[in-house]
Amino acid sequence: MKATTATASRAGLREYLVFTKAGLSSAVGLPGLLVYLLIAQEITAALWFSLLGIFLLALGVSALNQYQEKELDAKMPRCQNRPLVTGKISPFAAITTISLLIASATVSLYVALGAVGILFSAVVVFLYNGVYTPMKQASPYAVFPGAILGVVPPMICWMAAGGGLFEVRFLPLAWLYFIWQVPHFWLLVLVYHKDYASANFPTMVDVMGVKSLARVTYVWILLTIISALLVVRFFMPQSDIILGFIVAHALFLVYTSLPLFNLKESAQRLTCKKIFMHLNLYMLLAVAFLVVDRWYFT
Repeated sequence: MKATTATASRAGLREYLVFTKAGLSSAVGLPGLLVYLLIAQEITAALWFSLLGIFLLALGVSALNQYQEKELDAKMPRCQNRPLVTGKISPFAAITTISLLIASATVSLYVALGAVGILFSAVVVFLYNGVYTPMKQASPYAVFPGAILGVVPPMICWMAAGGGLFEVRFLPLAWLYFIWQVPHFWLLVLVYHKDYASANFPTMVDVMGVKSLARVTYVWILLTIISALLVVRFFMPQSDIILGFIVAHALFLVYTSLPLFNLKESAQRLTCKKIFMHLNLYMLLAVAFLVVDRWYFT
């Protein structure tokens, strides 16, 4: 285990940005923003409080995740410099920060959605830190309860826009954001599975091997594309140009993900990182194209 000689007093903004995964957390609200713009008649304060709540909650649960896994992080090369591992942030400072972030997120979501906002906050903490985090130390199938979390930001913003969670139009959106999380995570496993193994995290590589997991991941990418096209069916764009972009981008992802069928060990990390970026860009644009069509062509 790496020595923790640094003191908590040395922690600065950079350490807290790492501790809360601020870069990743700032992107968590993007799906919610797009879903809001997909149905909202106007932009209201509920959107801003929802996005603020989602961001603060993402910071809080990410920090709590690092607190829970600090001993395991010390065993993984890519995580050994995290501030809890090095001692730059003390356990007391960590708990204080986590509590303030989650409490602030809960208040913000309450302002946006009322009591339902409090429920969302509790569900996220329970699923992420109470179910997903301990489960991934014991089972490679933790990805599935973890994938539910990907649906939460769209749920929050859909409700902030005045929609109901059981509306027929929302169900394919929820399904899309759930399905996407699976290949998203498995691509990361294909990139970092040796790191996970060093901390004794079980992964799907242990279950089926690298080549089989890569091929299964490709199938899940195809399922993601099919799910996105189902969403397009429910929010059919008026512009043929937008529809053409959507179809072309889907075909592009099908093509660029083909190396997963014959993944070469020498280029495994680079290939999977590229496909990971393409998949996430596809998910962003799949709904963004529909938003552009609604606001500019309808």
